[in-house]
Amino acid sequence: MGTLNRAEVDEFLSQPRTAQLVTMYPTGTPHVAPVWFLWDDDRALVMAGRTTVKVRNIHRNSAVALCVPTADRPYSFVTVEGTAEVTDIGLEDMVRRICVLYDGDERGAEFAAELLAQERLTLIVISPGRLISWKDDDD
Repeated sequence: MGTLNRAEVDEFLSQPRTAQLVTMYPTGTPHVAPVWFLWDDDRALVMAGRTTVKVRNIHRNSAVALCVPTADRPYSFVTVEGTAEVTDIGLEDMVRRICVLYDGDERGAEFAAELLAQERLTLIVISPGRLISWKDDDD
């Protein structure tokens, strides 16, 4: 057992893995939602519906955590703890990039176009305050 170095963290976060985004309800209890994300320029970018619980929570409290685990052995994870902001700046480009990362060129571009046509998305930009990682060294 060990931790990932910074280059390993960047490589790990560049892979299409479903993450769990944690935001806080006004009551102080956590809300967890599975999300697709893009690791770009030392930030995590998440597309989300404008009226979702996670977006409403971030408007009230910008503290978030994004946990990104592997699904299979050897197990590893990276958790990004930081602050989030909701924006539309770069939305179309980022939605396309996220969809292509997870669904491939053709299907990703089609899915992004479908989502963007609905005009209900926004972008969550997570700036890390701390990165926590773990990897199973038993190969």
